Amino acid sequence: MKLLRRIQLPIALAVVLFTSQCQQVETEPPKADGFDPPIPSQISYLAGPITFQLTELEKKINKELDPVLVGKKTKGGIFSFRIERSGPVHIQYVDQQIRFSAPLQIWLIQPFGASDASPQKPFCALQVNFQSPLRVTPNWRLASNVKFTDYQWISEPEIRLFGKEISLTNFAQRILDNHRTSIEKAIDTAVYEDLRLDAMVKPVWQDIQKPLLLEKEYGLWLIPKPISVAASPITGNTKQITTHLRIAFETRTDLKSEEPIQPLVPLPQLQKRDTVSQIADLRVVGFIPYADINRMLSRILSKEPKKVALGTLTINKASVYGGQRTVIVKTEVNGLVDGTLYLRGRPVFDTLTKTLHVKDLDFDAQTDNALSKFSNTVVHKGLRKLMERMLVIPMGSEIEQLPKKINEAFEKGPGKKTDLGIQSFRLVPQTIAVRPDGIQVLIHVQSKVAIQIQKL
Repeated sequence: MKLLRRIQLPIALAVVLFTSQCQQVETEPPKADGFDPPIPSQISYLAGPITFQLTELEKKINKELDPVLVGKKTKGGIFSFRIERSGPVHIQYVDQQIRFSAPLQIWLIQPFGASDASPQKPFCALQVNFQSPLRVTPNWRLASNVKFTDYQWISEPEIRLFGKEISLTNFAQRILDNHRTSIEKAIDTAVYEDLRLDAMVKPVWQDIQKPLLLEKEYGLWLIPKPISVAASPITGNTKQITTHLRIAFETRTDLKSEEPIQPLVPLPQLQKRDTVSQIADLRVVGFIPYADINRMLSRILSKEPKKVALGTLTINKASVYGGQRTVIVKTEVNGLVDGTLYLRGRPVFDTLTKTLHVKDLDFDAQTDNALSKFSNTVVHKGLRKLMERMLVIPMGSEIEQLPKKINEAFEKGPGKKTDLGIQSFRLVPQTIAVRPDGIQVLIHVQSKVAIQIQKL
């Protein structure tokens, strides 16, 4: 009996002390003003070389280039003739020039007024060589400026008169010289009309506009909006030619339960640059609305109110808003303190955990002044630590997966004819802004990308 009394007495004294110290608090909410300037729209870049195999270019040109380079009705004085390509065009890339080589035949249709019967063999045959610089035009074409360089005879032109063979190489040379421009133009036209970069890049351009789901639980989507494309001069070697592209686009985040529907931005004109950086520079401006944070807090506290200070203080509700460049936390409590307590702290991005959290959370000045010394001492540390743990938002792990997700989305679309390789990246937080309706976070992701055309 004495032992029971000894136990009951301290408990009773603790209850009396607790009830005597229970404090009713009425504080004015801190003003929702004094915000950080908004983070302006950021330009991101997806960069990489687009590589064309010379064998694929040969196939495309041979398929599209008309074998008849100069038509049947072309007149050469008393002669009617045509110039035909009798074999495939071969391509080389040497000294920053594209070189074309093709066998040509000159056919005389009506020599010296003969009948319309087609000749049995060509008047002559020769291997002709051309070369040209190759450039990318603003309307997404590969453009050449083909010029004749030299030729070698395969079969020289001759005519038999009075039992003697008379060479007509000078005559054939004049025909070739007179129609050299037509042959050069035919090759230029085939290159310009049939080697279209827009047909190759358009699937990539459209695919990168698809929203990417960064966080499934909250429905956090990254929405890219491309705005321009720049290209460097063409370079090459014995097997391939390469042009370096850099796509500029803006990004924003959106919180939606379903994939946002966005109108597609059409492919713009290509901008020409002397050099193009090969670093994919992604600047993601994330936005976390207070409304979404409050829904998260409400969901947590609706399951079970949280207790601190050895159970003497119960947090029934909590919500956040912005003010004085800080995140203000409103807590509705009862127990040792009855009323509303306000805390404030500055949001920061933790590079180790890849999370956004509120640093140095502490009582607002009015709340601090309203609490008695005893109440402040008992509830301060526990309440602050609890709210700091509750206000942790994971972000970095999803953004780190961004290059991989771009790669996967690309391979499902245009990747059937192309290879997209995202090699390396690094994530760096840049700026955080407390705004009237939420928190903005600018995160910087750098990586390298390579695009190779497998089939034109």
